[in-house]
Amino acid sequence: MPLQQSPLWLAATRLVGGDGEMVELGPRRAVVLRRRLRFVGDLALLSRADLQLSRSDAAQLRETLDAKHLVVNAETEADARALAAAGYHRLFAPRIVAELTLDPCLDKMAARLHQKWRNRLRHGQAQNLVIQRRPMPPDKRFWLFKAEAIQSLRKWYQPLPPDMIAAMAACQAGAVQVFTAYHMGHRVGAMLFLRHGRQATYQIGWSTAEGRRMSAGPALMWRAMIELQAMGAERIDLGAADKSLAPGLARFKRGTGAELRPLGGTWLDTCWSRRRRRPAQVPALLVR
Repeated sequence: MPLQQSPLWLAATRLVGGDGEMVELGPRRAVVLRRRLRFVGDLALLSRADLQLSRSDAAQLRETLDAKHLVVNAETEADARALAAAGYHRLFAPRIVAELTLDPCLDKMAARLHQKWRNRLRHGQAQNLVIQRRPMPPDKRFWLFKAEAIQSLRKWYQPLPPDMIAAMAACQAGAVQVFTAYHMGHRVGAMLFLRHGRQATYQIGWSTAEGRRMSAGPALMWRAMIELQAMGAERIDLGAADKSLAPGLARFKRGTGAELRPLGGTWLDTCWSRRRRRPAQVPALLVR
């Protein structure tokens, strides 16, 4: 299951003071986050739950959750079609995510690497980099958060709050793993992964200019693929891989041999507006 639907995410949300619960939705269970907003009322968030909704299920979802407003980050295109058919308002188009299957056979994982990515990995492995893996302490002042905050300003993205990552480290020992590359005793790159069940999520990737010249990124990712698989992970969610928004990052993720998959977009149902009536047959939502 995605990180946002894991018991780890739910526990960390509660630890930082959020209101979350695991609810029964027919034969499935889903993590729902709630918030009461002044002048707005109760808001519920269903993020990346694979609900396998029918049109009638989608139409009753907000009432089932007893919320005035419901935001759904749909996990699949099928759920998105059901939400559209039920008259939900689409807020954001679907993202493309990269999902990497791990294998205990290194030769099989290596065979899936793209040629240019494999060449960069060989270059990185020839640079005498020292790569270490350690569980992150439950400390929101951990050094990597400051480094990522500076990087996020340069690259225009919103990182996950350090409080949330530190909470996950506090909720489950070893849930947050950090791989750090050193050269001549200096940090030149790092990657942070979140472990939940038999899956891991790639959360932070950081490198210096020297680290990029030395191909520290592929060397770190390859080490993470090997060690996370040995720790029980069967797959890594590499996150967004939309080449139109971040072409370099998308190429890096695709180069690992990951498969790309569209999510279903973000949808809103609110008591403030009547649902638009839609025909039963709704074309696939393939906005990418």
